[in-house]
Amino acid sequence: MRTSRKSAGSPITAKSGRFAGWRGSGLGMGMRLGICLGPWPLVWGIAVLILLALTQLPNRMGSFDAALGRTAFDIEMRLLREYFPRDALNDPVLIGIDDGALVKFEEPSALWHKHYAKLFEAIRRGKPAAVAVDIVLPPRSYDSIIPGLDLALLNSLRNLKQQAPLTIVHTIDADGRLAGINKIYLRMLQDETFSLDQVIEDPDRAARRFDESELPFGGRMPSMAGSIARALGKPVLSGYIDFSVGRKIDYIPMQKVLDLLAEDEGALERYFGGKVVVVGSVMSGIDSWKLPLLLASWGRQSSFENLNQPGVVIHLQTLRSILGNGLIRPLPAWLTVGFCLILLCTVFLRSRASFYIGALVIAPLVIFVLSVIFITVNWLLPVVTLTLALWVGVIVRGVADSVQTLLEKNRFKTSFAGSVSPAVLQEMMAGNLSAGVSAETAEVCVLFSDIRGFTALSESLTPEMTTTVLTRYFDRMVACVHQYEGTIDKFIGDGMMVLFGAPRAAVDPCGDAVRCACDMTAALKKLNEEFAVDGLPPLVIGIGINYGKVVVGNIGSTERHNYSAIGDAVNVASRLEGLTKRLSTTIVLTESVKSKLGEDFRLIALGEQVLRGHSPLPVWGVENQPPVTRT
Repeated sequence: MRTSRKSAGSPITAKSGRFAGWRGSGLGMGMRLGICLGPWPLVWGIAVLILLALTQLPNRMGSFDAALGRTAFDIEMRLLREYFPRDALNDPVLIGIDDGALVKFEEPSALWHKHYAKLFEAIRRGKPAAVAVDIVLPPRSYDSIIPGLDLALLNSLRNLKQQAPLTIVHTIDADGRLAGINKIYLRMLQDETFSLDQVIEDPDRAARRFDESELPFGGRMPSMAGSIARALGKPVLSGYIDFSVGRKIDYIPMQKVLDLLAEDEGALERYFGGKVVVVGSVMSGIDSWKLPLLLASWGRQSSFENLNQPGVVIHLQTLRSILGNGLIRPLPAWLTVGFCLILLCTVFLRSRASFYIGALVIAPLVIFVLSVIFITVNWLLPVVTLTLALWVGVIVRGVADSVQTLLEKNRFKTSFAGSVSPAVLQEMMAGNLSAGVSAETAEVCVLFSDIRGFTALSESLTPEMTTTVLTRYFDRMVACVHQYEGTIDKFIGDGMMVLFGAPRAAVDPCGDAVRCACDMTAALKKLNEEFAVDGLPPLVIGIGINYGKVVVGNIGSTERHNYSAIGDAVNVASRLEGLTKRLSTTIVLTESVKSKLGEDFRLIALGEQVLRGHSPLPVWGVENQPPVTRT
């Protein structure tokens, strides 16, 4: 593309950051083809790597994705329990050992063998479907203190085991080994009666998942909930515990059960008949585990940050899930990966404001709602993983578009910085100048300048010297124009036309124009001093300034157009520049300019002057700008 200094108007225009003027050129077609086919597979690969980092580093459970996923799961559980409560299909009955037992029983809790024996006898008479005892059996015999303790407890457990499936917890000591239990209980009740009381803790120390293979001993010893489920013929799989089913957990105090045994045995079957019975401590601070939400209906209300509850609560809720509709199954890994790869393909979609709103706000809400719905049918959508995949794709595309636009603008700026004024170039890059031939009416201040007698002067100079003089002259003049944010409309031989107030509106276009003219004369004075040293002839200029309405915009043919201004105000400014020689002054301006100037300017009335091709007009000069005469 060739340009000349005599035609500095814009040969192209820009809109929405895309340079419409290139559409007919081979360069533009090549760039668009490269943009469509070149970088996007690489950008997609970058998006994949970012998503992998978010979901796998430093490890799967400790990743950013996993942390947010746990929070999302907790919120889903709370929402379902609060707004869509569902009853448990097979709700176990909890017998709680609370502070009231400590008051009622005189012996230390380590010597409650006979009380427990009566409790288990009461449960047996109630004819339960299965019994889970979340109480660790004594580590040694206490018969030396109270004879017959071991036998009473052992006989009650054996009788209960004959009535219904029974599991008793075996806990883990500080060294990670099974805690000691009196050998007589282990030998008489046999190994299949015992199960682990452990649960899986996530990195935030909360229990949400059930998987016997992740428990101590790698699944070689069953969990408490798993033992009961197997005894009742339920499959024991892995998954997430459904905390949204069932009412808040309440319990029957141990001492009340003992009272029923003595007073109303018929009530025992009404409480326990055909049901799973869980026995455990409900005292605060004993065997405490953190859960995603508050399930226990007793005790102080836990805060959002402190959701520690007795271990028997998590065992009971796990049983609710397994014995009901089953655990919540996470979406298969291969399906999650497939969905993520598809969502990452948003890097191939062109960014729009509506697209960002849909992808960053609406789509995540839809995914979240779908996830909540899927939980009710025992499927867990990885809502955070899918949302991150979508967001990564959209954000990476947005960044790539921004980088691409910046590179295009830099190439555009580099290519045309010397062909158009900065104001025009900035408006083109901002997309404020529409493509094609277009114009609008605006009030601007027009400045014309010209070198007096340059044609005769150039005859005495070589072409090289003429070019050097003009280049050095225009460098100084253009710097003055740009200092006051003027727009160079065009160079006309040794003259130039400048607009103030277009394409961008200015606060004081007339003041800017007059200040620019004064600076131009001062800059020319210094330049002439340099010319004298270099043996070059001095220059004399004339400047005409007028303010008025003009038609401004992309003017020309559909194939070739420049940013310019036309109208009577332009013609008058050109004629004023011609008056400067006859009036022996450097700067001449009209009444319309004078009326817009502040009191800082001191002007000289030059009377009414006849302009060629125009009616006479009163004109003014600028004081303290004496005419410059060539020596």
